[in-house]
Amino acid sequence: MKKQIISEVMSKKLLMFVSLLFAGVLFSAEMNAQAKPAASLSANGVLQLPANITLAPAYEFSLSSFGFDNQDEATNYFSSKEYNGFFIRPSFAQGKAILMLNTKIHPGWTVSEWNNLLNAQTTTTPLLN
Repeated sequence: MKKQIISEVMSKKLLMFVSLLFAGVLFSAEMNAQAKPAASLSANGVLQLPANITLAPAYEFSLSSFGFDNQDEATNYFSSKEYNGFFIRPSFAQGKAILMLNTKIHPGWTVSEWNNLLNAQTTTTPLLN
Protein backbone atom coordinates (compact mmCIF):
# COMPACT_ATOMS: atom_id res chain seq x y z
CA MET A 1 0.00 0.00 0.00
CA LYS A 2 2.80 2.43 0.94
CA LYS A 3 4.67 1.70 -2.31
CA GLN A 4 1.50 2.39 -4.30
CA ILE A 5 1.04 5.80 -2.61
CA ILE A 6 4.69 6.70 -3.24
CA SER A 7 4.31 5.62 -6.86
CA GLU A 8 1.18 7.79 -7.30
CA VAL A 9 2.92 10.81 -5.74
CA MET A 10 5.95 10.35 -8.00
CA SER A 11 3.68 10.02 -11.05
CA LYS A 12 1.90 13.26 -10.14
CA LYS A 13 5.21 15.05 -9.64
CA LEU A 14 6.47 13.78 -12.98
CA LEU A 15 3.27 14.88 -14.70
CA MET A 16 3.55 18.33 -13.08
CA PHE A 17 7.19 18.64 -14.17
CA VAL A 18 6.41 17.65 -17.76
CA SER A 19 3.45 20.06 -17.85
CA LEU A 20 5.56 22.96 -16.58
CA LEU A 21 8.35 22.11 -18.99
CA PHE A 22 5.91 22.04 -21.91
CA ALA A 23 4.36 25.36 -20.85
CA GLY A 24 7.84 26.92 -20.67
CA VAL A 25 8.72 25.70 -24.15
CA LEU A 26 5.47 27.10 -25.55
CA PHE A 27 6.04 30.45 -23.83
CA SER A 28 9.59 30.65 -25.16
CA ALA A 29 8.46 29.83 -28.70
CA GLU A 30 5.74 32.48 -28.49
CA MET A 31 8.22 35.12 -27.33
CA ASN A 32 10.60 34.29 -30.19
CA ALA A 33 7.78 34.27 -32.74
CA GLN A 34 6.60 37.78 -31.96
CA ALA A 35 6.91 40.07 -34.95
CA LYS A 36 9.79 42.48 -34.94
CA PRO A 37 9.74 45.82 -36.74
CA ALA A 38 11.44 45.90 -40.13
CA ALA A 39 14.78 47.57 -40.69
CA SER A 40 15.51 48.74 -44.21
CA LEU A 41 18.54 47.61 -46.17
CA SER A 42 19.64 49.92 -48.99
CA ALA A 43 21.07 48.72 -52.28
CA ASN A 44 24.47 49.77 -50.88
CA GLY A 45 24.08 47.49 -47.86
CA VAL A 46 23.34 50.20 -45.29
CA LEU A 47 20.86 49.35 -42.53
CA GLN A 48 18.40 51.90 -41.15
CA LEU A 49 15.70 51.70 -38.50
CA PRO A 50 12.24 53.15 -39.07
CA ALA A 51 12.07 56.61 -37.51
CA ASN A 52 8.29 56.57 -37.08
CA ILE A 53 8.13 53.95 -34.33
CA THR A 54 9.50 53.54 -30.81
CA LEU A 55 12.98 52.05 -30.58
CA ALA A 56 12.93 48.25 -30.29
CA PRO A 57 15.78 45.98 -29.18
CA ALA A 58 15.55 43.89 -32.36
CA TYR A 59 14.54 44.37 -36.00
CA GLU A 60 14.13 42.11 -39.02
CA PHE A 61 15.33 42.49 -42.57
CA SER A 62 15.11 40.26 -45.62
CA LEU A 63 17.93 38.01 -46.77
CA SER A 64 16.68 38.01 -50.36
CA SER A 65 19.44 40.38 -51.56
CA PHE A 66 22.23 38.12 -50.34
CA GLY A 67 21.81 34.91 -52.37
CA PHE A 68 22.76 32.50 -49.59
CA ASP A 69 22.48 28.78 -50.34
CA ASN A 70 22.10 27.59 -46.74
CA GLN A 71 22.15 28.55 -43.06
CA ASP A 72 25.87 27.89 -42.62
CA GLU A 73 26.75 30.24 -45.46
CA ALA A 74 24.52 32.99 -44.00
CA THR A 75 25.90 32.50 -40.49
CA ASN A 76 29.52 32.54 -41.67
CA TYR A 77 28.92 35.66 -43.74
CA PHE A 78 27.43 37.69 -40.90
CA SER A 79 29.99 36.33 -38.42
CA SER A 80 32.73 37.77 -40.61
CA LYS A 81 31.27 41.27 -40.23
CA GLU A 82 32.47 43.11 -37.15
CA TYR A 83 30.22 45.84 -35.83
CA ASN A 84 30.25 47.71 -32.54
CA GLY A 85 26.88 48.06 -30.81
CA PHE A 86 24.83 45.55 -32.74
CA PHE A 87 24.95 42.09 -34.23
CA ILE A 88 23.04 40.12 -36.85
CA ARG A 89 21.63 36.60 -36.63
CA PRO A 90 20.37 35.15 -39.91
CA SER A 91 17.56 32.61 -40.26
CA PHE A 92 17.96 31.08 -43.71
CA ALA A 93 14.79 28.99 -43.31
CA GLN A 94 12.71 32.11 -42.62
CA GLY A 95 14.50 34.20 -45.25
CA LYS A 96 15.29 36.97 -42.82
CA ALA A 97 17.89 38.18 -40.38
CA ILE A 98 17.48 39.68 -36.94
CA LEU A 99 19.37 42.87 -36.19
CA MET A 100 19.92 43.03 -32.42
CA LEU A 101 20.91 46.31 -30.82
CA ASN A 102 23.15 46.23 -27.77
CA THR A 103 21.16 48.83 -25.85
CA LYS A 104 23.21 48.19 -22.71
CA ILE A 105 26.25 49.95 -24.14
CA HIS A 106 24.17 52.86 -25.44
CA PRO A 107 21.30 53.25 -22.96
CA GLY A 108 18.86 56.01 -23.74
CA TRP A 109 19.87 56.35 -27.37
CA THR A 110 17.19 57.48 -29.80
CA VAL A 111 16.33 55.92 -33.15
CA SER A 112 18.25 58.77 -34.79
CA GLU A 113 21.41 57.99 -32.81
CA TRP A 114 21.16 54.29 -33.65
CA ASN A 115 20.63 55.17 -37.33
CA ASN A 116 23.78 57.31 -37.24
CA LEU A 117 25.74 54.36 -35.84
CA LEU A 118 24.24 51.89 -38.33
CA ASN A 119 24.92 54.29 -41.20
CA ALA A 120 28.54 54.85 -40.17
CA GLN A 121 29.34 51.20 -39.58
CA THR A 122 27.46 49.63 -42.51
CA THR A 123 28.86 52.31 -44.85
CA THR A 124 32.39 51.44 -43.72
CA THR A 125 31.69 47.69 -43.75
CA PRO A 126 28.70 47.23 -46.07
CA LEU A 127 26.45 44.26 -45.60
CA LEU A 128 26.24 43.71 -49.33
CA ASN A 129 29.50 43.18 -51.22
